[in-house]
Amino acid sequence: MGALDSANHLFGRTLNPLNRQLTVGGSSGGEGALLALRGSMIGFGTDIGGSIRIPAMCNGLYGFKPSQGRVPYGGQTDGQPKGKGRMSIQAVAGPIARSVADIDAVMTYLVPRAQWFGEDCIPGAWPSPLSSFNQRKPVTIGVLQSDGLVQPLPPITKVLNEVAAALRRTPGVNVIEIPVPAALAKCQALAGRLMSVDGGITMLDLLESTGETLIPWLQGRTKRGKPLLLSQLSELQAQRAEIELELRRKLWMLDSGNEQKVDAIILPVAPHPVPELDRYNAVGYTSSFVLLDYPAGVVPVRKFGEADLERGVELETKTLGSWDKKNRELWNEKTVDRTVYLDSPLSVQVITPRQHDYELYQAMELIDRVIKTDRSKL
Repeated sequence: MGALDSANHLFGRTLNPLNRQLTVGGSSGGEGALLALRGSMIGFGTDIGGSIRIPAMCNGLYGFKPSQGRVPYGGQTDGQPKGKGRMSIQAVAGPIARSVADIDAVMTYLVPRAQWFGEDCIPGAWPSPLSSFNQRKPVTIGVLQSDGLVQPLPPITKVLNEVAAALRRTPGVNVIEIPVPAALAKCQALAGRLMSVDGGITMLDLLESTGETLIPWLQGRTKRGKPLLLSQLSELQAQRAEIELELRRKLWMLDSGNEQKVDAIILPVAPHPVPELDRYNAVGYTSSFVLLDYPAGVVPVRKFGEADLERGVELETKTLGSWDKKNRELWNEKTVDRTVYLDSPLSVQVITPRQHDYELYQAMELIDRVIKTDRSKL
């Protein structure tokens, strides 16, 4: 748990069925591998940093992280203090599947019943009677190129722009570029602080009592800290509220008026292709939308091809910081053999505003259909 790769001391490492050199993702990497092998029809992941969407990306699958209260989550054993999620940042459960239709089938069954099976669930309808896709035409899809903290590597920008171009050629779809809001770059650090409000003490005490060591991805990334004071936690939640308000205006209202102008946004799942084992880097592209409680999904687009390698061409733009510098190691030909990415899946992430879960499904269905139609013309 809490890692972006999947390994344990009982069974060893979970390998990616598409390429054993690449990560299967985490924490729900086993679920992703099982679905990639067609070992089950649908699976469920739990997502606080990206553990539905990252395994979906790594295995060429569809992932759906709902808003809080849509899918029962409570009652799980996760090595955290009881009730921590209600004070800090709350994980959600959601489906990983081989098609958008499979996600629809599961959510059709779950959403209207969830309030009776989960203490953390709210009354809901699927489809939503308030679907903005049914109210406004054309549908407006925003394109967000970056999280403002880590610049995507060339193949990630390329595939995002390919999807945007295909949407622009689709009647009834309006595509606009969204400037990266300054507040978005603050989300990763804030989400990280809220995840560790107890200083990691409960989990590390448990590990130390058994003599169990951290798995490789967590080594160097996890250490014992100090629990936050109530005043510190209150300040973090106040910062969260400010960011929520700013991003509501910047992303969905485009700073003009009080009405929603954008129906859905496409952006990268990660700033890099599916990386080698234990090399998954920036989590801000996924954790930010748990902090904001936006429903977020993954749609596979195509495989990484020869033309994506850009042999001999290195990035020359200025790095944005330590995370961005680390990300470039996944592209620098001195630190990685880019051919390892060949035939790995390339995906896009889709987000909608909080509690607009049915609209997320509609956006994913539209984007998936456009991608498949565009590909058939090649």
